[in-house]
Amino acid sequence: MSRRRLLHVLLPLSLTPALWPGLAHAGDGFWSHEITESGVTVITKTEEGRELPIFRGEGIVVANLFEILAILDDNDRATEWMSKCVGARVLQHISEFERIEYNRTGAPWPVSDRDVVLRARITSNPSKRAITVRFHNTTHESKPPQSGVVRMPRLQGYYRLKMIDADHTRVTYEVDADPGGMLPDWLAKRTSRRLALDTILNLRRQVVRTRGHYESYRSRMDPARGGKFAAEFKM
Repeated sequence: MSRRRLLHVLLPLSLTPALWPGLAHAGDGFWSHEITESGVTVITKTEEGRELPIFRGEGIVVANLFEILAILDDNDRATEWMSKCVGARVLQHISEFERIEYNRTGAPWPVSDRDVVLRARITSNPSKRAITVRFHNTTHESKPPQSGVVRMPRLQGYYRLKMIDADHTRVTYEVDADPGGMLPDWLAKRTSRRLALDTILNLRRQVVRTRGHYESYRSRMDPARGGKFAAEFKM
């Protein structure tokens, strides 16, 4: 067992290309290309003193922005698409656009499962037709650390949904985490390259699986249907 951390257990909540030229030298530091597969590209950035890099994936999902947002909102079905997610539930609704939630990620024996309590918040940028769901680890009295499961000491990131047109959305998913604990080197290597990639690929599949299921949510949120977000999101 080495002290390499397990990226495999990063946020299973729940949301960056062939468009990366120039991004590697963008204002937020140096990024390097990791992998491109099925139209999804993953880049990484190494931070001093951390064993795992920050991962960012991006790809196009053939779906309306608010259809994807509804999937991110639906914790009851998170285990259907979030990588290795074996449990997810909302602990507290702070507002319609902010909440505290719990997620647990399964790991192969003899590695312990990981879990995390997250605070997630939705913000919008109508002029860019983009919505961002940011998350970071926190605590909640209803879900203290439990025996046999490693509570992740750090997990933060975001999903950014940018409308291309009424039926296409660019999804960006970034995650920065310390899963904690001691883990086998082979497991860290096998899983670290694919987390952001698999998140977006799984999201594409979930869109197909749940199409038509979220009409009520879209009616509340999608301005094209009289919803709450600004009219700039209309096509």
